[in-house]
Amino acid sequence: MVQNALDNKSSNNSIFAASPGIIIIAIVAALLSSSIFVSNGYAIPVAKLQSSSSSHAGKVFVMYAGSLVKIFEQDLGPVFQNKTGYTYTGEGRGSLQIANMILDGQRRPDVFVSAGTLPINKLINSTGSVASKSPIAHGLSKFASAEMVIAYSPISKFHADLEKAKKGLVPWYQVLSEPGFKFGRTDPDLDPKGYYTIVMSKLANSYYKDPNIKQKILDDDKNSKQLFPEETLITTLETGHLDAIAAYKHEAIARGLQYITLPPQINLGSPSYSDFYKTATYTLSSGQTVHGEPVYFSVTIPDTYKNLAGAQAFVKFLLSSDGSSILQRDGLDRIKPVVQGHICVTC
Repeated sequence: MVQNALDNKSSNNSIFAASPGIIIIAIVAALLSSSIFVSNGYAIPVAKLQSSSSSHAGKVFVMYAGSLVKIFEQDLGPVFQNKTGYTYTGEGRGSLQIANMILDGQRRPDVFVSAGTLPINKLINSTGSVASKSPIAHGLSKFASAEMVIAYSPISKFHADLEKAKKGLVPWYQVLSEPGFKFGRTDPDLDPKGYYTIVMSKLANSYYKDPNIKQKILDDDKNSKQLFPEETLITTLETGHLDAIAAYKHEAIARGLQYITLPPQINLGSPSYSDFYKTATYTLSSGQTVHGEPVYFSVTIPDTYKNLAGAQAFVKFLLSSDGSSILQRDGLDRIKPVVQGHICVTC
């Protein structure tokens, strides 16, 4: 753990360069007696996370929100592998789907990166699942924020109208409700972006003072013509089978897509509008009601891990300045980690 705390010199050079050796010894002694994981200058209580005494070998299996596919597979994952020596293996799906797969014993990831906190909280609150009769996760750390946008295809027959909407010349929801317009989104019972899309549309009803916007652009909450797996939604847009989709801004940036920005009152990207976001809800098929909230991405090390040292190394890298710079470059907004419980309690 001490080496984990001290080897991130790029984040702490100014501290250690100015400190005499005796102070460093004191800091090391303090860390040895604590349960602190330090990344990019932030101290995170993760219940006795320890660095590996091995030669950084083995596979690290990371399951992540499908909206992060390009970022994780082409950017973050390969850089992590090159810097640490661990073999990165990733799989992206809807975050609620991932939580269900872990609970059912279908997947046993070392790390779980989720859109929102509800999917990880589902593991934290789990009892009597197929995989475990006790909670599978014990905490999480929020590490980045996002916002909703409308990404659109350059080959859509509605492209000219979408361009006008992007410039604010016509209402975006007017274009999306035109006859023949093909709009795509994810299943709200499998993916947070799916229920965020419904919440965003309900907020648009209030913000624009038009109670019919949501119905015009989405129709039923589970309109099967619009629902696609998160990991294939953008590809379906890029191949011209859809005119536009509900997306996170970082997805559009990472894939080089054109997109329409939405007012902060409805894009779920501004904490200052949290109270307004809460006024819109969606009820999952499980009966749980989800309230609108700012979109955050979060991470945990579930009890399903096989490579603990590798999982710790990945979380450390994700929260480091190197990891944050990759996330920011691809459109996510870095935040100071916000910890709930313990990222890893059985380590």
